[in-house]
Amino acid sequence: MKHSVYRIPLLLSVCLAACNKNMVDQVSPQRAQQQQSAQISPLAASTVTFTDESSFVNSLSSYGFKTPDQLNLNRIASTSGYNTVYGFNIPAANQVTGFKWNSGDEQTQDWRPQGITGFSWGGKKFLLVTWYGVDPSTIAGINNQHKGVRVSLVDISDMNNITYRHILLVQNAANMSNSALYKASNPYTQLASFCPVTIHAGGVAYYAGKIYVADTNLGIRVFDLSTMVSAAGDSSESRIGQESNGDLKAFNYGYILPQIGYYKITNAKPFSCIELGEGATPGEKYLWTGQYITSSETATPQVFGFPIDASGQVSTSTQPTITTPVDNDSGHVYGMQGVFRAGSKTFMTTTGNSSYLGSTARLVRYNDGTTAGTRYRWPHGAEDLFRDTATGYLWNLTEYETAKYGQDNRVVFAVRLSDYN
Repeated sequence: MKHSVYRIPLLLSVCLAACNKNMVDQVSPQRAQQQQSAQISPLAASTVTFTDESSFVNSLSSYGFKTPDQLNLNRIASTSGYNTVYGFNIPAANQVTGFKWNSGDEQTQDWRPQGITGFSWGGKKFLLVTWYGVDPSTIAGINNQHKGVRVSLVDISDMNNITYRHILLVQNAANMSNSALYKASNPYTQLASFCPVTIHAGGVAYYAGKIYVADTNLGIRVFDLSTMVSAAGDSSESRIGQESNGDLKAFNYGYILPQIGYYKITNAKPFSCIELGEGATPGEKYLWTGQYITSSETATPQVFGFPIDASGQVSTSTQPTITTPVDNDSGHVYGMQGVFRAGSKTFMTTTGNSSYLGSTARLVRYNDGTTAGTRYRWPHGAEDLFRDTATGYLWNLTEYETAKYGQDNRVVFAVRLSDYN
């Protein structure tokens, strides 16, 4: 059954934000007036359908499933220098904590980090970060797109002893015949059973033991964290799937995480990010997705909230709640990379802005019904957002490899949401 789409009106009056140590980009009345001419196009109702792939996942059960607390984390991250990376401009008073990857992961051009979420499991506290395989259109000469997506499981139980490991996301090899689920690219050796998840993975959220990965054009991919599987070594780093002798290969990754299903969602793409947030009441849970749309496009960037129940099932019968956030110039929020929403407030990371203290990124806060949002300085290359309700921290990450600016840029960091609230 289809329902009316809810929307929050875009108000057209102008408000100049007051300055503080974080805020940037005050707007001239003339520019604000120009922004007011933008119109919101009517939206058709969204259709949400779920495809259950649990039978594929169960086919791997004989190999033994593992949970996050059972994995051998083989890499070490460091808090040293996290706040000195390229474009890190958070005011000293607002800096809380953060870390850098090991040198290889700071420098690699084969992968770029995008999404972030967090959870507790087996008495340990984890972050989880998505990375996509880089293609030549992103970095000339790099052909790693065939590997799809890896996730980094990061144990932050002790910030003085941060360990992590990369895990490859995989899906049913039968999905290779569906262009909406699999994108062919450069050659590799495809074996039986499973194949890569070839998406951008711009955001990830955790709820009820599962992770929900944003798929730009499709909707949401779902993975159950209690079904990780060990894979055998592959020195060639070119094989994926089940060998004829039963060995599982995953481009030399030691673990795989198989896809248990996916939500196909119409009229809400592009899905650039995703995060668990609140609904109209604190007890309501929604998966909030943001749209990456630039000012050169005619579409209006919006934030969609999909209801999710206690078992982790996204509603396929209820229309999403839709918010049209407003930037500090009373115009649209372009270049949205991350989103978090609680109550009547929406927090968004954006990129593609003018440079300020070495960064073209901003954090934007929009309060429902106000005439303008508020901008804050924010580190360069900012991506997805994650709110840790236990600590009140807002976590974020940056994406660029060392070679791009001649110094490290990749960092995972946290601020107190209360400092921006």
